Parts: sequence; structure tokens; C-alpha cells
Amino acid sequence: MKKKEKMKLNLNLYSYGYSLNFLNLKIKKTNLIELINKHKLLELNGIELPIDTLFKSLSEFKKFYKLFASRYKFYVCFDNIENLNTYYLDCFNELNIKNIRVRMPQLNPTIYGGNKFLIRKYNSKFEEFKTILMKYKKYFIQNNFFFCIENHQDLNSYDLNKIVNELGSDFVAINWDIGNSVACGETPDDFYNNSSKYIKNIHLKDYNIFFNDRIIILNRVPFGKGFLKNINLSKFLNHKSSKSIELGAQISRKCYISNKNYWKYYDFKNINKVKFFNFIKNNKSENNQLSDFEKKYPTKLIKNNEFIDFVSSYNYIRDL
Repeated sequence: MKKKEKMKLNLNLYSYGYSLNFLNLKIKKTNLIELINKHKLLELNGIELPIDTLFKSLSEFKKFYKLFASRYKFYVCFDNIENLNTYYLDCFNELNIKNIRVRMPQLNPTIYGGNKFLIRKYNSKFEEFKTILMKYKKYFIQNNFFFCIENHQDLNSYDLNKIVNELGSDFVAINWDIGNSVACGETPDDFYNNSSKYIKNIHLKDYNIFFNDRIIILNRVPFGKGFLKNINLSKFLNHKSSKSIELGAQISRKCYISNKNYWKYYDFKNINKVKFFNFIKNNKSENNQLSDFEKKYPTKLIKNNEFIDFVSSYNYIRDL
């Protein structure tokens, strides 16, 4: 019998949002090279990282790339798509980095949790996002690049399918964050069944779901410690796409699903909403599990626990 090939897993540096100070706090960042080297004993295939947040210049990124390119495959993303330009792309082409992950511009904190109704002129911003993507269509197709758009707690499968079908599946694909599905009114199964043919990258993220019949609160937990422990993950993990472990943010996400305006931005039939609410009630936790940061733990402890949580997630997935 042919031995089953071991799944390739990537280190997603968003798992270290506190250690690398993505929260813009008055703390000293963990040394990036030292952080990568802490993962030596894990069988990781690649590194996924936000290039415009971690590096002051492209030359700085190139130096970092040379240190680890022989060991890891690189997947880059942009925290702000407006930072993308052909200067970056020419470099990525030279380095054979072809999948560029992007997300809709985060206009203010209220976008988190699928709360589109709190964003002023959301629909026009959505159109502007597509315009930016189209600007690069010719370049991407000529050089075999792909935009992998993430469901970053704002876009659901219907939104993403619309973009792919409208702009072209020859240069636009989906980066699916499993945990983020629930922020936009979808179960992971519904998202996957609706969009699997367009998925090229998957974020393996779990959440503790706290629901008080008014709002959903999504708490950061290691993979397998939240709602995903109740789900058969095999078809997601067997999907032919790159996969990275990404723990949730240190700031819990709030989804105001009891507000009638929340649902105006999602093209759901009532039967889908009923199914979603039943899913939430069946998978909710009795406790609102604050993160280490929200508990105001010491900096050293938070940083150490981020690594422990990543290793715990890695071991859980390896044991499936």
C-alpha cells in the first residue's frame, strides 16, 4: 500500500501578531530571524508573511529571503494592497513567488467581524478594490501570477465568487480562512461547498465562539481547541492548495448579527440564516475566553504562549 504523503504546512507569521507587534503597541518586537529559527524542529514547508508590514524596503526583504529560501517556500501578502506595485512584482517574478495574498483595505476596526454596515460607503469601497485588482490583470496573466483574496472577516464566499467570476479566474483566486467564515454568516462547510474550485490557499484557524443571543465573539485559541474540534476537517485538509497555520488575533472579534443591518450586506436566503444560527448554537462555548493580551498578561508570557499555541496547533493537525 502506498504511504500517504504528509501534508505540507506553512508558518503564517500573523500567528505572532503580538510578538511582531502588528498591534502597534509600545513593545519591542521579537527578532524575526530568531522567531523563524524557533520552528526548526517542526516540519514546515513555507513561510507566509506580510511584506509591507515586516520590512521597511524590498532590499531588506531580499536579505531575509536569502537566509531562508533554501529551507522554505515563500508566500507573501500585503496588509495594504495600495502598497503593491510593479517594482515589487518584478522582484517576486525573479524569485518565483507567484501567489500574492491580498484583502480588502481595512478602513477602520469596525470591518472586523463581518460588520459591513458600520463602514461608510462600503459598496463603493468594494468597487474600488476590484478596480485596483484589474489594474494588474495583464501583468498577472503574462507572468502567471495570482491574486489570492482572503475572506478577512469581511468577504464571504458569495462576495469572493462574484469577484472571481467578474474579473477572471485566470488571475484571481481565493485565500480561505476557515475560522473567518463564521464572521460573515457562513459555516465552513457552506463556504467550502460554494467556493472550493477557486481556493488556492487555506488558513488553518480556529475560534472559540461565544454567543449571548445578541452578538458573536470570536476568541483566539490554538487549532483544535475551538469550534473546529466538532467538525470533520478531512475534505478541507485534503484540498489541493497551500495551507498555513494562522492563529487568530489577540483582540477578540465581535459580530453584531442581531442588528438587522448586518444581514443587508449578505446575499442569504432565510434558510441559510437559520442553518447558520443553528450551527452557532450547536458549537458555541459557555465562556468568553479572553486572549492573553486581553487578560493583560506580561509581555514575555504572551510572546512565549504564542509559540506554544502554534506548536499545539501544529501537533493537533499532524495527529489528524
